[in-house]
Amino acid sequence: MQRPETLTQALDGAADGRPEGGYSHLVQEKDPVKFFSYAETARRARRFGAALQAAGVRAGERVGLILPDSSEFVEAIFGAMYAGAIPVPVYPPMNLGQFEGYLANTTHILRQAGCALVVTDGKVRPILGKLMSNVPSVRAVEVYQSFVKQVDERAAPIGVDVRPDDVAFLQFTSGSTSRPKGVTLTHANLIANIRALGAGLHADHETIGLSWLPLYHDMGLIGFVFAPAVLQVRGVQFMSPLLFLKRPALWLRQLSERKAHVSFAPNFAYGLCTTRIKDHELQGVDLSHLRVAGCGAEPIQYDTLRAFADRFAAWGFKRTAFLACYGMAEHSLAVTFVGLEEDLRAEAVDPEKLVRGEAAPSAADDALKVVCCGRAFPEHGLRIVDAEGQPVPDRRVGQIELRGPSVMRGYWGDAERTMQALKDGWLATGDLGYLVDGELYVCGRIKDLIIIHGRNYYPQDLEWQASQVEGVRRGNVVAFGVEDASLGRERVIVAAEVRTPHADDLRDKIAAKILETLALKPDEVVLLAPGSLPKTSSGKLQRHKTSELYRDGQLGKGAVKAGTLDVIKHLATSRWGYIRAAFGSRDAED
Repeated sequence: MQRPETLTQALDGAADGRPEGGYSHLVQEKDPVKFFSYAETARRARRFGAALQAAGVRAGERVGLILPDSSEFVEAIFGAMYAGAIPVPVYPPMNLGQFEGYLANTTHILRQAGCALVVTDGKVRPILGKLMSNVPSVRAVEVYQSFVKQVDERAAPIGVDVRPDDVAFLQFTSGSTSRPKGVTLTHANLIANIRALGAGLHADHETIGLSWLPLYHDMGLIGFVFAPAVLQVRGVQFMSPLLFLKRPALWLRQLSERKAHVSFAPNFAYGLCTTRIKDHELQGVDLSHLRVAGCGAEPIQYDTLRAFADRFAAWGFKRTAFLACYGMAEHSLAVTFVGLEEDLRAEAVDPEKLVRGEAAPSAADDALKVVCCGRAFPEHGLRIVDAEGQPVPDRRVGQIELRGPSVMRGYWGDAERTMQALKDGWLATGDLGYLVDGELYVCGRIKDLIIIHGRNYYPQDLEWQASQVEGVRRGNVVAFGVEDASLGRERVIVAAEVRTPHADDLRDKIAAKILETLALKPDEVVLLAPGSLPKTSSGKLQRHKTSELYRDGQLGKGAVKAGTLDVIKHLATSRWGYIRAAFGSRDAED
């Protein structure tokens, strides 16, 4: 069997070689699971591609996809590729109080990509009219179901030759520190990364995956939409993120019922399961077949994963199933994996020395735990460099740089940022970390560092310590620095969502906890009501946005602007309002 060189070849190969395999979709808990074989998915995707051609979309043109339904999304993204177009996944409207921000972000993405067409569903379509005057390249906004009915069920694109070096899709970053950037990924980039992660997962034709992750972000899209076709695994089941957030036990129940081997989730999801799931919800659940419980996409907390492993050991979960990893959109998806049979590991390091750039092991009670994220993939490079771009020895903290076949072509339509990120074949990630015998330990983001008297403090460390204080919503804390000329240094601000915003004693407790463990006293602790901190569509806290709101005096004052009432009423009753509102109102302890 010939190895595919493009994602369209991969889906065609899976359709021919794995007639029993495919994609399953669970939308509502009590609904039957919808199954589409690889062959049926390919047929539907070709029909969508033919509809694009009939609408005048030419090869190389960009098509925006705002599709909450997972089956429609999978068909559409493959279909755009069959037509030679470049799909641009865009997350649906989600946060009722930040609708204007959603319009601004979506306008930016569609304009930056130069989308010729946008395809969405009947619920979202009425809301997008406001965008059209701001995005002159968009010729039409189509509703998926009526759009595909314009062509015959067996229609397929004609005259298209998809090549490995063609752009497969544009992955716009989630914008946790800046406006979303369009990561340009080729078919060759994606195939290389999927092959490497498939080897790291020991994926074979019998492998079954299960995911509730949003499909418009790289972990859900590349890991669970593209990878199954390339690797020709038995199949994957998608759950709506809403179902997980409403009832985390359903994730574990579905893992058990499907006898799934592989699933991935961010750190917060494991904490949510540990504190929210009740024993009676797990009657009959067996997790012994789960051999990969991946964790990435946000800082990994060792204690959170250990607590999950201890909590669910009685249902067959093995701690060795945890696969801590590091990845980023600019590297297609994954960068490093730990070995599948390795136990979850973390180094305890001296926080005082870490702020000076040295990762020194420590046995002290106040030592920081930094999780091992494993080794770089074969045929890929990883190094740690100092501010001058020179490689540093083991246990010295510096910027993580990457190279190899998974590295993006650049940022779409942004030559300046591309030149800043790609130099001499190396991708500057903007992340800080250190190496020990070739294994990577990730510390944080360069842009997020808080620098006090020449010492570097990682906001994640302040946030973790604040989260340990009783009454603070764990995982809903943001620390950042604000320049203050009168002090001659940055002011250290800690913003924390708490259950009782008027419990002023929490300010002193948070400050004392950080001072005790990190020898740093915050200049101000801001107590916020649940749901006040801004987050990206994938649920990541937005430090840059939080800092902006603080400087503008708007932190915690997220009001709905006039003129959007009708839209909000619609959002409140529509199924796709799920993840953004949920991330804003739930955490691992409430």
